[in-house]
Amino acid sequence: MFIKVLSRISIILIFILFPLFSIAKEFELKLCYPDNDAPPWQIGNGDHVFNPAGLSLDIISKAASNLNIKVIYSRVPTNRVFNILKKNEVDGAFIFSFLEERLEYGYFPMNKKDLDHERRVATMIYSFYKRKDSNITWDGKKLSNSDKAVGVNRGYAVIDVLKKLQIPYEESKGTEVLLKKLDSSRISSCIGQSITVDYFIKKLKLKNIVKINPDVISKDYFLIFSHKFINEHKNIAEKLWTEIGKVRDIEIQKNISTYEN
Repeated sequence: MFIKVLSRISIILIFILFPLFSIAKEFELKLCYPDNDAPPWQIGNGDHVFNPAGLSLDIISKAASNLNIKVIYSRVPTNRVFNILKKNEVDGAFIFSFLEERLEYGYFPMNKKDLDHERRVATMIYSFYKRKDSNITWDGKKLSNSDKAVGVNRGYAVIDVLKKLQIPYEESKGTEVLLKKLDSSRISSCIGQSITVDYFIKKLKLKNIVKINPDVISKDYFLIFSHKFINEHKNIAEKLWTEIGKVRDIEIQKNISTYEN
């Protein structure tokens, strides 16, 4: 009799708990990212998710997989990313550095009142680039001998740095476009993420373009969640941010060679 009662209880518990396990395994997260090619962090132009997709997606996908989260990726132009995040058409967007005005659109991982460096997706270094025959110099505070606007990717946070330094700038879509403009003397210099710019210099065989030392700035980049998602699923967001911090360096070390050719 006792065994029969236990069996019935077990069956009832299975029926009660099984849907809960199923929901946890089937949790879907909608994330978007810009549609421009920015190796090694995101690969290819357009709304297609390429394979391999980029280090940022490798990191986020691994962290999500560890938490039984299914990620649905989409790509849109950079200037639309924050609009659809604000409208809650997606749960989150990546990868972006912190700007005060971006808090209007979503949440960054925090440690009390400070940005949580440990839960970043990436850290990127920005540098100026010029043609070899140019006499432009950068001493860490002032860009000298520049007779044209500095080229920069549209919507990049480093534009704020140029504004503070009172350096005229011209926005373009994508690092490849910037370098082609620089190579053809349509701009006299550009600023970009060193790892991405160096990749395109090698890919496009632009032997006439060189980096200007020292580096301009180093910035952390994050996955941002919408206000609605944080209000409804803050626990999931916190867990994913933390897991990203755990897997980031391992995934970069494991996959970086995929994007070096």
